[in-house]
Amino acid sequence: MSVVDPAVSVRLSASGARRLVGMLAEAAQLLEDPGPLRLTEAQAELLGRGTDRRELAEWCRSLAAELRAGL
Repeated sequence: MSVVDPAVSVRLSASGARRLVGMLAEAAQLLEDPGPLRLTEAQAELLGRGTDRRELAEWCRSLAAELRAGL
């Protein structure tokens, strides 16, 4: 699978894309989890580089879905 941006081009194998889909889905779950597995605010801030927690979770889910659809 190829992901192309005018500034950057990245190639992922199918297995790498599947692994990334899983990681993104798990990150979204940890951002949204209301219980003890929830990422702390500091962790979410670091992971999202200032992006709102809800927006970051949605971005993770959207990107995972886009990658999954391309497999």
